[in-house]
Amino acid sequence: MLGDFHTHSTLDDGKSPLADMARAAWEKGITYFGFSGHSFDENGQDFCLSRANVPVYLETARALQAEYRGRMEILVGLELDYFGEKPQGLDYVIGSVHGIPLGNETFYVDESAQRSRRAVEEHFHGDWYAMTRAYYDLVADLPRKTGCDVIGHFDLVTKFNEQDPAINEEDPRYLGPALEAMEHLVKQGVLFEINTGAIARGYRTQPYPAMTLLRRLREFGGEIVLNSDSHHTSHLCCAFDQAISLAKEAGFTHTNVLTLSGRKPVSWREFQGEETR
Repeated sequence: MLGDFHTHSTLDDGKSPLADMARAAWEKGITYFGFSGHSFDENGQDFCLSRANVPVYLETARALQAEYRGRMEILVGLELDYFGEKPQGLDYVIGSVHGIPLGNETFYVDESAQRSRRAVEEHFHGDWYAMTRAYYDLVADLPRKTGCDVIGHFDLVTKFNEQDPAINEEDPRYLGPALEAMEHLVKQGVLFEINTGAIARGYRTQPYPAMTLLRRLREFGGEIVLNSDSHHTSHLCCAFDQAISLAKEAGFTHTNVLTLSGRKPVSWREFQGEETR
């Protein structure tokens, strides 16, 4: 595969060091590769880069970028949460929403199915669609808040819905806010990732976004990029063949890759295997 731009390492919540991720990407034949550690969060979430690790992350990633120059183009990015801190000197940003502020606490939509049920009961009076609207209101605001180039896992709020159904994803109460956010974001010109990470980690059998949303994204004129959200070397490019098949079914005739010169549209044929070395 030509590229993969959503990856994590042991400096945030990944299982493999940055150097191992880069080596594995090179060995898989990836041409354009991105590091995207979780941004520092002042709430001290353990899945994020610590404040002390931010400069370590940037320095290590830049050193690997230099090491692989001429062999594999490495971009130094960040998965910048809505409430995260943005350092200087990034090549790209993936904007994402993980948490919804609830007074003095934050509800993380991807923590667990049990935590989600409890938060909906306690803070949304049992109304799942009030919760999903609050989520998509934040997602819609990501470009303004983060200056992102890519929208990360657009419908992360449905992470546990396959195994513990609570949301009817065809219900207008869910789709309405989701599509409002999507249409607004398309107008901002950001890319939407097809994210296969939950497949690798066993939470879902389908990537984000769901097929209904993917079809509507194509109708709105949105652009996509394929990302694995890998937290281990073995997950790079996970289920990309499945993601490509779904994207084609939704009507996408091409994808995009990120480069140091900006984003670049590429055909499916080129993305899947044209030798570039």
